[in-house]
Amino acid sequence: MTPFLAVRQIIVRAKSRQSYPALRVLSIVLLIATWALLVQFQVYRFGFIPSPSSVVRAAAAYLPKKDFLFDVVASVYRVLAAWGISAVIGIPLGLLIGWKRWFSDLTFPIIELLRPIPPIAWIPAGILFFPQIELSVIFICFIGSFFPIVLNTIAGVRQIDQTYFRAAKCLGANDQQIFRDVVVRGAAPSILIGLAVGMGINWMALVAAEMIAGEHGLGYMIWESYSLARYPRIVVGMIVIGTLGASMSAMIRLIGRKLVPWQKSLIHA
Repeated sequence: MTPFLAVRQIIVRAKSRQSYPALRVLSIVLLIATWALLVQFQVYRFGFIPSPSSVVRAAAAYLPKKDFLFDVVASVYRVLAAWGISAVIGIPLGLLIGWKRWFSDLTFPIIELLRPIPPIAWIPAGILFFPQIELSVIFICFIGSFFPIVLNTIAGVRQIDQTYFRAAKCLGANDQQIFRDVVVRGAAPSILIGLAVGMGINWMALVAAEMIAGEHGLGYMIWESYSLARYPRIVVGMIVIGTLGASMSAMIRLIGRKLVPWQKSLIHA
């Protein structure tokens, strides 16, 4: 097979949405190899970065400990709690904003005013509002995942063809039926995208919150390792966070494929 035909076959298969598991593994291998070479030859300031071998040794010393399990459980609990609260509040709010113009005019300006504020800026407010550290960390994570869920839900509702609303009214559907069968179902793919994006931002907010306001968790471990100059352990924490975040987002997309099989293209990755 000539190189031209090989490239053409790759393009055709990509257009047909077929995946290449081997290439996904290869991308990780290339990343690690590039990292090792940059550290080995001390390119720019990569000489100060822990090497893959030192990270493996740090992982072997940290992962079997109870502290690692406790940090993971603490972080996962905070992420899931904040993400769940964001979904319970953000999805109904986004559906109503996207559906009812008067409700949008009443509430959407407030959301647009608060949305640009980064989650880390809410840390002092979270500490003041919630005397318990656990609640303040969950609150900061909630801020991180709330706005992506709301905005994607709003976009999903507003992208629904108005023909569906007119058809439902012509068939005698009331507002409750329209909301259930047209608004919710039509916005479902965008809602799932918002949930997946919110989960990723949730982890970013969690690390910042745990570094400043947390006592346990992976983010706190990273900050503590930096203070004690345990740099390989920092990379271990970063890898664990990336793995957990990617796994949770993949699980959301997997559930989404089961719930909205009619629009798989919007939730495949």
